[in-house]
Amino acid sequence: MQLTFYHYLHCPFCVRVRMSLGYLGLSYESRVVSYEDEKTPVELCGTKMLPIMVIDGKPMNESLDIIAKLDVENRLETLHFINGVDHKSFTEVLNMIGGVVHDLAMPWWIYTKEFSPEAREYFEKKKSVKRGPFKDLVKNKDINMARASEVMLEVEKMVHDVNEKNLHIKDIMLASHLWGLYVVPEWQFSPKLHNYLQKIKKLTKFDYLGEAWY
Repeated sequence: MQLTFYHYLHCPFCVRVRMSLGYLGLSYESRVVSYEDEKTPVELCGTKMLPIMVIDGKPMNESLDIIAKLDVENRLETLHFINGVDHKSFTEVLNMIGGVVHDLAMPWWIYTKEFSPEAREYFEKKKSVKRGPFKDLVKNKDINMARASEVMLEVEKMVHDVNEKNLHIKDIMLASHLWGLYVVPEWQFSPKLHNYLQKIKKLTKFDYLGEAWY
Protein backbone atom coordinates (compact mmCIF):
# COMPACT_ATOMS: atom_id res chain seq x y z
CA MET A 1 0.00 0.00 0.00
CA GLN A 2 1.50 3.33 -1.09
CA LEU A 3 0.54 6.30 1.08
CA THR A 4 1.05 10.01 0.38
CA PHE A 5 -0.20 12.32 3.12
CA TYR A 6 -1.03 15.99 2.50
CA HIS A 7 -1.35 17.92 5.73
CA TYR A 8 -0.69 20.97 7.88
CA LEU A 9 1.56 20.51 10.90
CA HIS A 10 -0.58 22.52 13.32
CA CYS A 11 -3.99 21.13 12.32
CA PRO A 12 -5.52 18.81 14.98
CA PHE A 13 -7.37 16.79 12.34
CA CYS A 14 -4.09 16.25 10.50
CA VAL A 15 -2.32 15.52 13.79
CA ARG A 16 -4.77 12.74 14.66
CA VAL A 17 -3.93 11.01 11.37
CA ARG A 18 -0.18 11.43 11.97
CA MET A 19 -0.51 9.98 15.46
CA SER A 20 -2.51 7.04 14.12
CA LEU A 21 0.04 6.38 11.38
CA GLY A 22 2.81 6.32 13.98
CA TYR A 23 0.90 4.01 16.28
CA LEU A 24 0.05 1.64 13.45
CA GLY A 25 3.63 1.68 12.20
CA LEU A 26 2.69 2.69 8.66
CA SER A 27 5.22 4.29 6.33
CA TYR A 28 4.07 7.21 4.18
CA GLU A 29 5.32 10.09 2.08
CA SER A 30 4.68 13.37 3.88
CA ARG A 31 3.64 16.47 1.92
CA VAL A 32 3.30 19.49 4.19
CA VAL A 33 1.07 21.99 2.38
CA SER A 34 1.54 25.72 2.84
CA TYR A 35 -1.64 27.20 4.24
CA GLU A 36 -2.25 29.66 1.40
CA ASP A 37 -1.96 26.87 -1.19
CA GLU A 38 -5.52 26.36 -2.44
CA LYS A 39 -4.54 24.62 -5.67
CA THR A 40 -3.14 21.39 -4.21
CA PRO A 41 -6.13 20.28 -2.09
CA VAL A 42 -8.69 21.49 -4.65
CA GLU A 43 -7.03 19.50 -7.42
CA LEU A 44 -6.91 16.40 -5.22
CA CYS A 45 -10.35 16.46 -3.60
CA GLY A 46 -12.28 19.43 -4.98
CA THR A 47 -12.08 21.58 -1.85
CA LYS A 48 -9.50 23.35 0.31
CA MET A 49 -9.62 20.90 3.16
CA LEU A 50 -6.88 18.82 4.74
CA PRO A 51 -5.88 16.19 5.68
CA ILE A 52 -5.85 14.27 2.42
CA MET A 53 -4.45 10.76 2.15
CA VAL A 54 -3.68 9.35 -1.28
CA ILE A 55 -3.85 5.56 -1.06
CA ASP A 56 -2.43 3.77 -4.09
CA GLY A 57 -3.19 6.83 -6.20
CA LYS A 58 -6.72 7.41 -4.85
CA PRO A 59 -7.23 10.51 -2.64
CA MET A 60 -9.57 10.64 0.33
CA ASN A 61 -10.17 13.12 3.13
CA GLU A 62 -12.01 13.20 6.47
CA SER A 63 -9.56 12.24 9.17
CA LEU A 64 -11.57 9.47 10.84
CA ASP A 65 -12.40 7.87 7.50
CA ILE A 66 -8.70 7.85 6.65
CA ILE A 67 -7.77 6.26 9.98
CA ALA A 68 -10.53 3.67 9.71
CA LYS A 69 -9.35 2.76 6.23
CA LEU A 70 -5.74 2.32 7.33
CA ASP A 71 -6.43 0.58 10.65
CA VAL A 72 -7.17 -2.78 9.02
CA GLU A 73 -6.90 -4.65 12.34
CA ASN A 74 -9.12 -2.07 14.09
CA ARG A 75 -6.52 -1.58 16.83
CA LEU A 76 -7.88 1.89 17.60
CA GLU A 77 -11.53 0.79 17.34
CA THR A 78 -12.16 3.66 14.94
CA LEU A 79 -15.03 2.03 13.04
CA HIS A 80 -16.78 1.11 16.28
CA PHE A 81 -16.43 4.71 17.48
CA ILE A 82 -17.69 6.22 14.19
CA ASN A 83 -20.79 4.04 14.34
CA GLY A 84 -21.21 4.26 18.12
CA VAL A 85 -23.61 6.18 20.29
CA ASP A 86 -21.04 8.58 21.76
CA HIS A 87 -19.57 9.79 18.45
CA LYS A 88 -21.72 12.93 18.32
CA SER A 89 -21.37 13.88 21.99
CA PHE A 90 -17.61 13.31 22.03
CA THR A 91 -17.20 15.40 18.87
CA GLU A 92 -19.19 18.22 20.48
CA VAL A 93 -16.85 18.15 23.49
CA LEU A 94 -13.82 18.25 21.18
CA ASN A 95 -15.26 21.23 19.33
CA MET A 96 -15.62 23.08 22.62
CA ILE A 97 -12.04 22.21 23.62
CA GLY A 98 -10.80 23.21 20.17
CA GLY A 99 -12.37 26.64 20.47
CA VAL A 100 -10.55 27.28 23.75
CA VAL A 101 -7.24 25.98 22.41
CA HIS A 102 -7.44 27.92 19.16
CA ASP A 103 -8.11 31.26 20.84
CA LEU A 104 -4.85 30.84 22.74
CA ALA A 105 -2.68 29.04 20.19
CA MET A 106 -3.49 30.54 16.79
CA PRO A 107 -1.52 33.78 17.30
CA TRP A 108 1.52 31.62 18.17
CA TRP A 109 1.08 28.98 15.47
CA ILE A 110 1.58 31.50 12.70
CA TYR A 111 5.07 32.37 13.93
CA THR A 112 6.34 28.79 13.87
CA LYS A 113 8.54 27.73 11.00
CA GLU A 114 5.57 26.01 9.34
CA PHE A 115 4.25 29.39 8.16
CA SER A 116 5.77 31.54 5.43
CA PRO A 117 4.86 35.25 5.48
CA GLU A 118 2.26 34.55 2.77
CA ALA A 119 0.75 31.64 4.70
CA ARG A 120 0.71 33.71 7.90
CA GLU A 121 -1.20 36.54 6.23
CA TYR A 122 -3.70 34.15 4.63
CA PHE A 123 -4.29 32.23 7.86
CA GLU A 124 -4.76 35.30 10.04
CA LYS A 125 -7.15 36.93 7.59
CA LYS A 126 -9.26 33.79 7.27
CA LYS A 127 -9.40 32.86 10.95
CA SER A 128 -10.05 36.43 12.10
CA VAL A 129 -13.47 36.26 10.44
CA LYS A 130 -14.59 33.77 13.09
CA ARG A 131 -12.37 34.64 16.06
CA GLY A 132 -11.82 38.34 15.64
CA PRO A 133 -8.50 40.13 15.14
CA PHE A 134 -5.52 38.17 16.41
CA LYS A 135 -4.29 41.26 18.26
CA ASP A 136 -7.47 41.03 20.37
CA LEU A 137 -6.85 37.34 21.05
CA VAL A 138 -3.43 38.29 22.37
CA LYS A 139 -4.88 41.21 24.33
CA ASN A 140 -7.40 38.85 25.96
CA LYS A 141 -4.78 36.19 26.67
CA ASP A 142 -5.30 36.18 30.44
CA ILE A 143 -9.06 35.76 30.04
CA ASN A 144 -8.52 32.91 27.59
CA MET A 145 -5.95 31.30 29.87
CA ALA A 146 -8.41 31.31 32.76
CA ARG A 147 -11.12 29.87 30.50
CA ALA A 148 -8.78 27.15 29.29
CA SER A 149 -7.79 26.25 32.84
CA GLU A 150 -11.43 25.68 33.75
CA VAL A 151 -11.97 23.50 30.70
CA MET A 152 -8.88 21.43 31.49
CA LEU A 153 -10.31 20.50 34.88
CA GLU A 154 -13.09 18.74 32.99
CA VAL A 155 -10.67 17.28 30.45
CA GLU A 156 -8.71 15.63 33.27
CA LYS A 157 -11.80 13.54 34.01
CA MET A 158 -11.64 12.14 30.47
CA VAL A 159 -8.12 10.75 30.55
CA HIS A 160 -6.77 7.40 31.73
CA ASP A 161 -3.46 5.59 32.06
CA VAL A 162 -2.79 4.87 28.39
CA ASN A 163 -0.55 2.06 27.18
CA GLU A 164 0.21 0.09 24.03
CA LYS A 165 -2.84 -2.13 24.47
CA ASN A 166 -5.55 0.34 25.51
CA LEU A 167 -4.86 3.38 23.34
CA HIS A 168 -8.16 4.31 21.66
CA ILE A 169 -9.07 6.62 18.80
CA LYS A 170 -10.68 8.94 21.37
CA ASP A 171 -7.30 9.33 23.11
CA ILE A 172 -5.72 10.32 19.81
CA MET A 173 -8.55 12.73 19.01
CA LEU A 174 -8.28 14.37 22.42
CA ALA A 175 -4.49 14.59 22.36
CA SER A 176 -4.47 16.10 18.88
CA HIS A 177 -6.79 18.91 20.00
CA LEU A 178 -4.77 19.64 23.12
CA TRP A 179 -1.32 19.51 21.59
CA GLY A 180 -1.40 22.99 20.08
CA LEU A 181 -1.29 24.54 23.54
CA TYR A 182 2.34 23.47 23.87
CA VAL A 183 3.30 26.41 21.63
CA VAL A 184 1.80 28.97 24.03
CA PRO A 185 4.70 30.18 26.24
CA GLU A 186 2.63 30.90 29.35
CA TRP A 187 0.57 27.73 29.24
CA GLN A 188 1.32 24.75 31.47
CA PHE A 189 -0.64 21.52 31.50
CA SER A 190 -1.29 19.88 34.82
CA PRO A 191 1.06 16.97 35.58
CA LYS A 192 -1.80 14.53 34.89
CA LEU A 193 -2.54 15.94 31.43
CA HIS A 194 1.12 16.43 30.54
CA ASN A 195 1.95 12.82 31.42
CA TYR A 196 -1.07 11.60 29.45
CA LEU A 197 -0.01 13.56 26.36
CA GLN A 198 3.61 12.52 26.62
CA LYS A 199 2.65 8.85 26.85
CA ILE A 200 0.60 9.23 23.69
CA LYS A 201 3.51 11.02 22.03
CA LYS A 202 5.73 8.03 22.80
CA LEU A 203 3.17 5.42 21.73
CA THR A 204 2.54 7.20 18.42
CA LYS A 205 6.15 8.28 17.73
CA PHE A 206 4.82 11.80 17.29
CA ASP A 207 6.93 14.87 16.50
CA TYR A 208 4.67 17.95 16.34
CA LEU A 209 6.66 20.51 14.36
CA GLY A 210 9.78 18.53 13.57
CA GLU A 211 9.18 18.38 9.83
CA ALA A 212 9.30 22.17 9.62
CA TRP A 213 13.00 21.98 10.46
CA TYR A 214 14.04 19.13 8.20
